[in-house]
Amino acid sequence: MAKRKFWFLFTLLLLVGTVFFVSRLRVKPVTASRFLFGTLIRITAYGSKAAAGVEQAFAELERIHELTSQTQGLVAQINAQAGKNPVPVGPEFFAFLQNVLRLAEASGGYFNPVIGALVELWDFGYDGAGRLPSPAEITAVLPLTHRHLVVLDEANQTVFLKQTGMKLDLSGVAKGYGVDRAWAILKQAGVAGALINGGESSIRVLGERPGGGPWRIAISHPRHEGWIGIVHLTSGQALGTSADTQRYIEVEGIRYSHLLNPFTGYPATDLAAVTIMADSAMQADLFSTAVFVAEAEDRKRLLTQQKLEALFVDRDMEVTLTPGFAARLQRTEEEEGSSEKKAPDDRD
Repeated sequence: MAKRKFWFLFTLLLLVGTVFFVSRLRVKPVTASRFLFGTLIRITAYGSKAAAGVEQAFAELERIHELTSQTQGLVAQINAQAGKNPVPVGPEFFAFLQNVLRLAEASGGYFNPVIGALVELWDFGYDGAGRLPSPAEITAVLPLTHRHLVVLDEANQTVFLKQTGMKLDLSGVAKGYGVDRAWAILKQAGVAGALINGGESSIRVLGERPGGGPWRIAISHPRHEGWIGIVHLTSGQALGTSADTQRYIEVEGIRYSHLLNPFTGYPATDLAAVTIMADSAMQADLFSTAVFVAEAEDRKRLLTQQKLEALFVDRDMEVTLTPGFAARLQRTEEEEGSSEKKAPDDRD
């Protein structure tokens, strides 16, 4: 009897141990990264379907990267045919550009997807060194950035830039769109939880972090070591950051970043970083750019109209938060457990 009881207890402990071991394997995250959209994209996911889901997500990110590339594919064709011919683009790209132009209109024009000629003038492409153009040069280029000169033909699924020299530039939203598509792929694949980190400036989360609870994203200061605080995100939420931290030039003590006001042709100089919390990575990326370059009196209006939460760091390094952002931010330099660093990046 005692021997039978011993083997029963032994078998029970073995089963419990096996279940615990398997559950730990399922919680152990799968992490992978690839260089896309001019930056490092990292995905952390967990669950029994994490590995397959991450591979599928990266395949989708690579496809979106090719679809929206400035130097090849449809964008390059559209720019090359500016002032000449409409370019057939297919239903996905057409719908994507329609949505971008709709959001650009909602931003009051502060986000402008045809700002490419102005970005080129400042030499603020990914490989550019940056330069300060003359006022005459800027004045000459501004007419090439008017959104009403973009013609979308829904019947024929074509895009046409009406004036020679116009350039479509989707770099401010392409990565966010890719992050959103990857998020949808991971969700469809049945992944339990995931964090998609697009170059530290575009982040979206799915489910809960390993161990349960909201994902914790540490937001770095644009000038100092350490971080401003740790923001807690629930499934589906996204962060987009625009900052003057990398692609910029300094002339006579003034920092000029690549984040250009489409109306003036000059960068905003009163902010160092803006982080937007939204329900999609593309929306967060687009409006972080728009809010950063907007005139000061228009920023609050944009946030209110779009129901967005934001964190600002001004040129004096003062941090300002909307109430909704403040409610999710833990203002501390240390927190137990792991958290994802959210460094203000210059790619949006």
